[in-house]
Amino acid sequence: MRKLILNGTLILILLTVGLWLAASAAARPNAAAGATKLIVAMRDPGCHWFYTGGGPNHRKYTKTVIRHGAVKLVNLDEATLIIKGPGGTRHHKVGATLTLKAKGTYKITMVKQAPDDNHLKLTIN
Repeated sequence: MRKLILNGTLILILLTVGLWLAASAAARPNAAAGATKLIVAMRDPGCHWFYTGGGPNHRKYTKTVIRHGAVKLVNLDEATLIIKGPGGTRHHKVGATLTLKAKGTYKITMVKQAPDDNHLKLTIN
C-alpha cells in the first residue's frame, strides 16, 4: 500500500512539473512570431525608403529606423537590397521577406545604386 501511495505521489509530481514546463515554454515569446514588419519601398526623391506607416493621404517615410526585437524586412523596392550588418552581408530580393534577429546596426543599399540615392540605416536593440 505504501509503494502505491509513493508511486502515485511520484506520478503526480512528474505530471505537475511537466505541465509547468509546457506552460512556461508556451508563454515564451517566439522571435519570428513577434517580429515587427518593416517595409523598404520605392519613392522619389532618393529611390528607397523605410515605409513607417501613415494613412493614404499622409504616408510616412524615413531613412533611419530603430526597433526593439526581431524585424521582418519586406523588400518592395525596384531591385535587390544589399544588407550589411551583424553576421555579414546578405542580398535581399524584391518581394521577399527576411527576418533580422541579431542586435546591431544594418546598412542597407540597393544593387547598382546611384551615389546620390539613400543609404538606409536600421538599428535593432
